[in-house]
Amino acid sequence: MEELFHIEKILGFCERVCYFFIVNLLFVISNIPILLFLLFVGASQIRECLPLFLLCLVPMAPALSAVMYSMNHLIHGTERKAFRDYKKGYCSDFMQKICLGAGQMFVILICWTNIEFFSIQLKILPLTIVFILLFATAALVTPNLYMLVSRYEMKNLQIVKTGVTLLIAKPVATLGNIVALAIVLMAFEISAGTTVLFMGSVYGFLVMFMNQNVMQTLESK
Repeated sequence: MEELFHIEKILGFCERVCYFFIVNLLFVISNIPILLFLLFVGASQIRECLPLFLLCLVPMAPALSAVMYSMNHLIHGTERKAFRDYKKGYCSDFMQKICLGAGQMFVILICWTNIEFFSIQLKILPLTIVFILLFATAALVTPNLYMLVSRYEMKNLQIVKTGVTLLIAKPVATLGNIVALAIVLMAFEISAGTTVLFMGSVYGFLVMFMNQNVMQTLESK
């Protein structure tokens, strides 16, 4: 009986590893535009081709939302087949997620354009600082936006307001999201070949795991 128990634990662990791998593979496939950009244009040209780079990032909105949807099911032990969970998280409210991603990329583009304009052309320090803060906010709010859109039926304006509110009102959760990204990037630097197989899934899992209390608070209101 004890051996059977250990075998079941091993099989359960292997199933979860496979779930992580399949979800991450689907995430990578969903982000072919950005992969093509990095392959044919190169990361060194991001600044010069920023509008194109941000356009290629728009499909990441439903993809990241799908990862977080799948990882939330995994955390609660309600996961089914990885493909089925990812597909539901990806296709549900697809156009809303695309519009949310496009809006976020547009704000980032405006902020970066103004940062360069007021730091190089006119050199107005206060406005440069303002747009740097707005740029940072638009970037840091990313996990909140797609965590919310993957979990709740809300209009995009409500999602943005709630995401920014959580960014400011929950500094511990915000720091946790930053640390989650840092962990994935550090692991990628150490072992890129292995990390790329799981980095999307691991990032989504860490974000959803660390924000469980935040979501429970939102649901209790």
